Parts: sequence; structure tokens; C-alpha cells
Amino acid sequence: MDKIHIPVLLNESIDSLDIKPNGFYIDGTLGDGGHSYEIFKKLSPEGLLLSIDQDQHAIEFVKDYYKDSLQPNWKIIKSNFAKLDEVIKENNIQRLPDGILLDIGLSSRQLEESHNRGFSYLESSEPLDMRMDQTLGVTAKDLLTVFSEKELADIFYKYGEERYSYRIAKEIKKNISNINTVGDLTRLIYKAVPAADNSITKNPSRRVFQALRIVVNDELGSLQKVLDKSFEILNQNGRLSVITFHSLEDRIVKNFNLEKSRSGEGSLLFSKYIAPTDEERISNPRSASAKLRTLIKK
Repeated sequence: MDKIHIPVLLNESIDSLDIKPNGFYIDGTLGDGGHSYEIFKKLSPEGLLLSIDQDQHAIEFVKDYYKDSLQPNWKIIKSNFAKLDEVIKENNIQRLPDGILLDIGLSSRQLEESHNRGFSYLESSEPLDMRMDQTLGVTAKDLLTVFSEKELADIFYKYGEERYSYRIAKEIKKNISNINTVGDLTRLIYKAVPAADNSITKNPSRRVFQALRIVVNDELGSLQKVLDKSFEILNQNGRLSVITFHSLEDRIVKNFNLEKSRSGEGSLLFSKYIAPTDEERISNPRSASAKLRTLIKK
């Protein structure tokens, strides 16, 4: 299997962790394993890396792709990163992490090889699933069916910052019996969004799909939980580095870091944040909106 996902802010995020060879590090978003592998390469046999992902497909890919590099001190566990404290306890890890890395958002593989989960608005024949962990009960189609027109509009506006949220929600509820696939939904969104709006330069489905994915997977709630738990379990002088891709995520991380720095519990590694270089944006367009923030526990 070939790698698809290019790790965003790879060197910057690894440098931000200030990795000690004998330390204990957690990658809460394994993905294609790019960040994890770079951390692992810097560890001695006495060091430990715990990589977590809720996507079984990602775990299977990494275990196969890196099969010649895997060692007992690189543990790969299927779980939601919001439960990282439970994962540590269940695996009897008697150490405090010296660094935790979180790369929030979809990987390129999840978009391009979604395994029939409908993450991308370009995969017209796929079902409206959008679950990272397919053991979860609620799909995107379930949300469209159960939620009222107002509730859907609120979701699209709050989590997708979609200005035509009410038009889209109305069109969806009017045609809900005919919506089963990604293509069914995208065609309705195109119908609801005014064609004359020249400010729309990207696919108008993008924001709606983002909103549905966030709600299906409780992404923002999980992010807040993992920030709280990560900081709580970090070793003294341990570092929490988070890469975000849109304003809703970044606002949560920014406010959390500011709260900890103002209380004296932590300090900011960067006065603002680290963004990709022009070179990285050109070579990997999906990195364009990425922001890296790092908090050091005092």
C-alpha cells in the first residue's frame, strides 16, 4: 500500500515536542503514521510511543506499512483520543507523558479511500455515513432524517459557518426521502445555494459536509475533553502540541492555552502559532489553513 497522506507541519510539530530519547510520547491521531514514525525514530529502546486512532482502517494501514519498523515500545491502540487516560490505564503504562501531539481533522487517505463512509463530497456514490469509528451508532443520514429543519440549519451555521444554512436545511427536509448518497446531498446543496453568489469560490458542499462530520463524531466535544485530559496527565515541563485546520478547532485550542498560561499552570511555546511555509502550502495545498500551537506544563 502506498502512502497518501502528507504529514502537515511535520518538522515544526516534532521540534515542538523537544523529544527526549528515553521519554514517553503520545500521538493521539495516528492517521497514516507520519508524525508517529518521526517521533518513534527519535526514541531509544527505553522510550515509549503510544499512538491512538479511532479509525480501524488507519491502524491496519500503519501496522502493514511500518511492519518492519514496529517494536514493543511503539504501541498502537484503537480508541478515541478523548479516552487517552483510559488507554494508558488499560495498557498498564506507569509513566507520565513528556509530550502529546494531536493532528485534528481528516487525513488525505480518509478523503481518498473513505471505505464507503462518504467523507468527501466528491464521492457521489458513497452513503452518507461519515463515522470515523463505524461502531458508533449515528450516521450523517440519521442526522438529516431526525433533526428538524431549524436544527439542521443551526448545525450548518455553527459548525460549517454556512451562510445559506436555512436554504440548504429547507431543501434537505423537503427531499429527505430521496437523500441516500453523497451525490444526492450535494445536488440539493447546489440547488439551494444561489449560483449568482460570486463569493463562493469552493464547492458549496464543503461546509455542510464539515458540519455533519463534526457532529457525527462529536469532534469539538472530543477535542475539549482531550485537551483537559492531556494537560492533566502531562509530566512537568511536558508539551501539548495541537495542529488544527479550521477556526472552530483553533478557537478551542487557543482559548485553552491562554487559560492555562494566564493561570500560571502552563506557558506558550509560541507567542501566536506556527503556520506552514509557502513551500509547504504549494507542495501540500491541504496544509494551507493549518495552525500549530504548543503549551508547556509548568
